[in-house]
Amino acid sequence: MPGISPVIDWNSNKAYQCPRCGHDTVADPSKWAVYTCCNCGTRFARFPRLQRFLRHAGITCEWCTKRHPVPVDGKPFGFLRHRHNGRGMYAQDQVEAWLYDTDEYPDHSDRLRYVNTTSRRADAMADLAHWRSFLGRQEDDPSPVLAVVADEEFYKYGPEVTEEQEDGFRNGTLEVYGVGVLRAYAPPHRRRGQFYAADETFTWGLIAPAGLEGIYTQQVPEPLEAHASQL
Repeated sequence: MPGISPVIDWNSNKAYQCPRCGHDTVADPSKWAVYTCCNCGTRFARFPRLQRFLRHAGITCEWCTKRHPVPVDGKPFGFLRHRHNGRGMYAQDQVEAWLYDTDEYPDHSDRLRYVNTTSRRADAMADLAHWRSFLGRQEDDPSPVLAVVADEEFYKYGPEVTEEQEDGFRNGTLEVYGVGVLRAYAPPHRRRGQFYAADETFTWGLIAPAGLEGIYTQQVPEPLEAHASQL
């Protein structure tokens, strides 16, 4: 079919890697499946000539396909997922935003709806905030909301981190967050009603118990309350 890359043979000594760019993309490969590299889009299998009869597993990279829940006021709403684009010095780690339990496709794609792909988690959460406004009321609610965003740039094992905190990062009881405001574009902006991350309001590098990432329409979690911007 036009527009689809051909299936090529994998490296027999490194079956977990893409044979074209060497990116680790399959945790436990099967000889009877076709895989797609999350880095360069290459499709590969142990027996390429049998591609018509093999299961097409698609992208199976654990890092790319793991869901990171984003609740709204503590209730399930959507999730973020990593997406790796490009090669070499042009590679980008992007973030996908998805909605849970949509009624539009009740019997398709695990009742999920793809929203957008952005370069930052805060921007992806802004897209979820827009859909929360669009789906949550009869009319769009442009009032700003608080965002608690996992800080992926923080160096968790630096010299300023205590041994107790480092243990907390390793066992999953602590996380590092940024707290800020998601606002809606006002008319006459062409994206009026859609939300964006107001960078000037964000405070980053805040260490708190794990599991606080999400969107809050009224009050930020108590451990981060002192750092929340005033709406």
